[in-house]
Amino acid sequence: MKITLGVAIVLAFMQVQFLVATAAVSPDSGMTCNSCCQGPAGIPGIPGSNGNHGQGLVGPRGDAGSPGEVGQPGVKGDKGSDGLIGEPGAKGEHGLKGEQGVGLPGKQGPQGLPGMNGLKGERGEPGPAGQTGEAGECSTRRSAFTAVRNTAFSPPSPWDRLPFEELLFSEEGTDFNLNNGTFTCNVPGVYVLMFSVQKSSSGSYLWVKLMKNGGNTIVIGGVRDADYHQMSNSAVIPLHYGDQVHLAVSGSVYSSSNYYTSFTGFLLYEI
Repeated sequence: MKITLGVAIVLAFMQVQFLVATAAVSPDSGMTCNSCCQGPAGIPGIPGSNGNHGQGLVGPRGDAGSPGEVGQPGVKGDKGSDGLIGEPGAKGEHGLKGEQGVGLPGKQGPQGLPGMNGLKGERGEPGPAGQTGEAGECSTRRSAFTAVRNTAFSPPSPWDRLPFEELLFSEEGTDFNLNNGTFTCNVPGVYVLMFSVQKSSSGSYLWVKLMKNGGNTIVIGGVRDADYHQMSNSAVIPLHYGDQVHLAVSGSVYSSSNYYTSFTGFLLYEI
């Protein structure tokens, strides 16, 4: 605004100077002699400084113009860089249980450890009586013996067989050899075998073994003293057909008509 006003003043001043110069050289008849004799115009002076702005009031604001036409959509901008990863959000509440799906059964898992035994249940009601079985065959075979000595006996060597002199009882068919004191099984089964032997006072000890098949010791009894002593022992053993049992002694044996020394056996049941 200041530049425009200055230019206007300069132009106005130059116009005045032009008019003055024109009047001085005009050959109009109305001019005086002095006017005709005036020299050319001088060089224009330096323009003065700008004047102060006017104190006019600012005019009111004009009405808003009508909206312009909608512009064309701009070109899609480049994709921006990824933002920073946000902090994890708070844990949400449990959702509602969904409906049971229809899936294929999974593989069978490993077998668990055995559980503890449960408490014993109450006794149940008795079941119905079973049918009577067929009558079994009753065996009539028997085997039993009791052999005794009437005199004393000293074995020629330790653990010789103890012979006997009399059978107090012998079931029919029982095989007992008095000379070597051996019973041979003819009826296979479980047998009860017992012996009772008295030690002679002349000896310092006596040992008695119940032997099977010549070399297997079943039971043994013994005493170590210088007086009479009665010793005994027994056993229940199975015997098969042909098995043999006898007594073997080491030391002096006493007996008399009172039968202080004896050997007994009988069949308990067949096998």
